[in-house]
Amino acid sequence: MPKLHQLLAVESDLEGKYKRICEESKKVFSKPALFIGSHRKLESFEENDVKHPEENQEMTTTVYERVNYTAGAVEAYLDAIYQKEATNQVAKADLVIGDKVIIADVPATFLLALESRLKYVRGVYETMPTLGVGISWRPSESKGNGIWEMEHPEEKIKTKMTFKSQILVPAQFPKEGESGTSLPAQIEKWEEQVAVGKFVKNIWCSLITSSQKAKVLERIDNLINGAKMARQKANSTKAVTNKVGANLLNYINDGLKD
Repeated sequence: MPKLHQLLAVESDLEGKYKRICEESKKVFSKPALFIGSHRKLESFEENDVKHPEENQEMTTTVYERVNYTAGAVEAYLDAIYQKEATNQVAKADLVIGDKVIIADVPATFLLALESRLKYVRGVYETMPTLGVGISWRPSESKGNGIWEMEHPEEKIKTKMTFKSQILVPAQFPKEGESGTSLPAQIEKWEEQVAVGKFVKNIWCSLITSSQKAKVLERIDNLINGAKMARQKANSTKAVTNKVGANLLNYINDGLKD
């Protein structure tokens, strides 16, 4: 007795044959001359008349032959579809991760759809932002669950420009009672940035850790692989072998018997 996966393997071939023969039959039916035979000869009324060769055209096929030929491909394809769908109603398997049954008795058709849906969902989880590297984060005690804050706030010194000076050579003056020239002091002046305070910046966020993201993606991958294995198990279900194609085509072709 065939199994479901064997039906699935041949279904596309049967579909291709079914479509190809149906299209061929449409072309054949569009050429009525293929279903017509003829014989032509001259029956002369005069004894001495010139004899003409007889013309004979054989009939290539019959409508009934073509219908029966087409019916064979149609029946085989319809039987395969029916058997697949009927088997899918009973083909089930448990979705298991490790020793844990996530969902029991999952239909094979759902398992097939589940694989592609979970791959799409994985694409969403892949975009989840994670905590920045190079920063020490700790769970926030004041802002709620899932909130992180910097363990060491950012600090930035605030400065302002100020002028400073330095006497290089003091001023010189003549001694009392002596003559001479007074000399001014030699002073150096310059600008200098002076710290006047600091900015303290604390950052908090609701991102996740790289480890959390990796665990979530691993769980999705486990489900995808589990669904694939469950589907393979479900596809090992013995196929329903009932046939319906002949009944359908017999009903249609009975119209040719009138």
